[in-house]
Order: sequence, then C-alpha cells, then structure tokens
Amino acid sequence: MAASVFACAASLPLAASGGSYRADAPMNVPAVDTRATPPLRTLNPSPKRAFEFRVVLDNAPGPFAVVEATAQFDVGNAAQCGRLDPISGAVPTIASHEPFALTRVSDTEYVGTLHADAILDEDYYGRGVCRWALTEARVSVRAHDDPADTRFVAGLPAQHVLGGGSKTRNFWKGYYPRFEQGGSADFGREHLQAVPMDKRDEFFTITLAAHEISP
Repeated sequence: MAASVFACAASLPLAASGGSYRADAPMNVPAVDTRATPPLRTLNPSPKRAFEFRVVLDNAPGPFAVVEATAQFDVGNAAQCGRLDPISGAVPTIASHEPFALTRVSDTEYVGTLHADAILDEDYYGRGVCRWALTEARVSVRAHDDPADTRFVAGLPAQHVLGGGSKTRNFWKGYYPRFEQGGSADFGREHLQAVPMDKRDEFFTITLAAHEISP
C-alpha cells in the first residue's frame, strides 16, 4: 500500500461560505505527490482488527468512474517518539494515509475492508515506540478519471468506525462533474436545515458506515 507522511498536520481546509443555500464553494486542493519521500512506517503483515466499510450514494447527479477509499492514521505520541526538527527542536505531526480497496456492489454501493491495526507500533526514530491510531476513513468520488473533475469527499471519524456507526454528508449537484476551472474538492455539509424544502432535491448524499468483522 502507498502512503504519505506529512511534516505538519495534513488538514484540508473547509470552503468559505458563499452565502448561498446551495453549498459552500469547493476548494481548489491539488493532490500532493509524496511518492518520492515514502514514510518511515511498517505495515502490519498480519492485521487482526478488520472493519467492513460501506459507501452508499443516493440521488447522485450521474455516475462516478472513480471511487477511492483511504484510512488516515496518526501517531499520538509524536512529540515523544518523532524526529526533532534541527532548527526549531519541535516534532512535526506524523500521519499516514493508507488506501484500501473497494468492491462495487452496484452503481450506488461499494464495500471494502480496512484494518485499525494496519501500521505497527515501533521505534522508528530511535526515541521510543511511536503509537499509531486510526483517525478517519474517507472516500473520494469523481465523475471521470480526470483530475479536473470535482472530488466529492466524505469521512467517517475513527470513533464511528470502531463503534460501528455511520455518517451522511450532503453535496450540491451543481458541482458535478466539475466546478469552474476544475481540480476542486467538495466536502459537503452535514445538514440541510438552511436549504428550502423545494431545493433539497438539488443535493445528493454519501453515507459511510462501518462495523467490525468477527475474526
């Protein structure tokens, strides 16, 4: 599996509100290619904590040719185990994004398996054992295999994954298949209370759900 570790917290900014009921404008967030600097982490060859991860799309504006899933892991004790910055003396956030496969069940449903113990806790930097923990599982869908198309991104926090929960995100159809110059990411909205009832059909949803698989 490929992954990426960042020297600082890797958070995608939320879009600024455009004052419209439709949705916040998606952000132009280009994907960062970190393949040249692989992370210092060891994948677990025999993971045991398996979770089924299910993706359900409803009322979508069209088909999605690209449906990708990623599990984000963070080191909770990076300050104690990570590599010190030679100038500031600080320890950056240590994070890894591990892709996992999804199987198409239908045009609107996909399922895959992720492991909460996908990365081994080890002494990677000679300063003590780094403790990895699942932070979030997320899915990104695009209309075509074209980076200019809007990436609709939904996430399921670790507490929902580990606790067998679900989460639904709403996305405005107007950003499909792409928004303006392209290359944007839309993170949707959790609720539609501010949207008039007669306009709510202009949105589609992505629902993520997980439950633990018995060993």
